Amino acid sequence: MPSANPQTGYSYTRDLVGRTDARPYLFVEHALDPRHASPFRIHPGDHRSFVVTRGQVEVESSDEGGTPRSWRYGPFEGWHVPPGCVYRITNTGEEPAVFVEAGSTDGETREASTADPLRGGTTISGPLEASRYTVDKPWGHEVWYTQNVPGVPYAVKQIHMTAGHQSSLQSHQYKRETNYVVEGEATVLDGLLAPGDLDAVVELDRLTTTVHRPGSGWSSAPRVLHRVVAVSDYTSIEVSTPELDDVIRWQDDTGRGNGRIDAEHVGGRV
Repeated sequence: MPSANPQTGYSYTRDLVGRTDARPYLFVEHALDPRHASPFRIHPGDHRSFVVTRGQVEVESSDEGGTPRSWRYGPFEGWHVPPGCVYRITNTGEEPAVFVEAGSTDGETREASTADPLRGGTTISGPLEASRYTVDKPWGHEVWYTQNVPGVPYAVKQIHMTAGHQSSLQSHQYKRETNYVVEGEATVLDGLLAPGDLDAVVELDRLTTTVHRPGSGWSSAPRVLHRVVAVSDYTSIEVSTPELDDVIRWQDDTGRGNGRIDAEHVGGRV
């Protein structure tokens, strides 16, 4: 179990969605100094998912029988917290810990210095370990963390691309996504609406080019063209609306078509 009396409070919390009127999901980054903890938390109307990007944390909650327990997570490991579960997150290490939180935004999040005021006589067990379902790509791989929580109104992925590769030039009809770089460097081409004609030729020099390093990111709205080029090996966390197979590929180095590529999911596991 974590220390009984860690100091309470994040060293910072940062919104990662950015300036946009459309906010269909929560995506924030939290940091905890050593031997610090978040307040105890509950979000009665919302499902939340977390991924550690630096350091190690322990999550305090209760098992199905109401017995207090803790779970430990390290870099690129994650967990889900269902609605109504009371929990807190503690950095028990000697280095700062950083993790991202994603989820729905239907209700409020309540916090307190102890768990009892939040429980209300009901114990909801948690957390649930995030999925490690891996999708192979010509340019690297993805880990679909939310594969084991069907029905939630968002998706969380880890995206890893190897140096010298690039994604397809793509757009989405409905999917909206935000990427946050954790390791490496990526060049992003975007900023142009996709043509209405699927046979149209896209002029790449009309796209805007930006470079993103750890701590920065970008959002892609529906029907906006975008491509990611790996300057080095890079890893990002992506949070999006749940339409993961909504992909129109305008250009692709390996000739892939639109939508889900079943061969990429062979061997994937929840």
